[in-house]
Amino acid sequence: MIPIGVALGTIGLDADSWLRAAGHLAAAPIDRLWVWDHLMGRGAPERPVLEATTLASVALTLYPTLHVGTLVLDVTKRHPALTAKIAATIDACAPGRFTLGVGAGGDASEHEALGMEYGDVAQRIARLTDHVTVVRSMLLGDPHERVTLSSPRSLREASSSPRPGPRLRLLIAGDHPSSIRLAASSADEWVAPVTTFARGEALLREAERASERTAPPVRTHLLHELGASEAFAGSPFGMNPKRLLAEAHEAGATGLIITVRTERDAADAALLIKNLR
Repeated sequence: MIPIGVALGTIGLDADSWLRAAGHLAAAPIDRLWVWDHLMGRGAPERPVLEATTLASVALTLYPTLHVGTLVLDVTKRHPALTAKIAATIDACAPGRFTLGVGAGGDASEHEALGMEYGDVAQRIARLTDHVTVVRSMLLGDPHERVTLSSPRSLREASSSPRPGPRLRLLIAGDHPSSIRLAASSADEWVAPVTTFARGEALLREAERASERTAPPVRTHLLHELGASEAFAGSPFGMNPKRLLAEAHEAGATGLIITVRTERDAADAALLIKNLR
């Protein structure tokens, strides 16, 4: 059976509810808990929205056996050197249990509301490439060395210590061909939704061969998103998990990620996953 990860929503849950939901999932045999990256929600302005990297840090502290990843940090929201520092700090506190997931962003209205530059698809893909270049430069190599890059972002004698251990993994999300090629050359893992996974996975493997990749093959995740008003129990995974796992395996995925939005959904998912093992 391929590993199962669970993405826990960050919109509409207060801190106590989110952490209890994470606790249910930490007690189940999941691959990783994945955390969304939103800074505000749609609809009522008073709806709670919790920041992804802070949640990841707290969950890793409270649940010592849990592995956590971001699904995914929008590169439009953070300077890449800040992303690298966040990842290195989390890895220093929870060695080997954090996965840095990044993507080109996908919520124009949130960016507009918060005064953050969003850009068109080509601009966001370019920023994703820049982000990965800077993050890789800041996280790899000798921590005594300083990093200077004239392109894509100007780094002048930048330093980042501590450097994370070798088990810090980078995931790149997206079904755009440029995102896929970037994942093939620079990432450890890649994720795409079920509707575009098969086409993307074929392009990923082709791009791996073209790049003459020497690292292990990219690990791939098929993402099943829960609808905004859909309860987990009535979702495809909730109704027939074995069928979904078989379909993901047949599609070439090496992992399946399902989403939950409420504490009740998290408890139901944890129980179902336990019973599958």
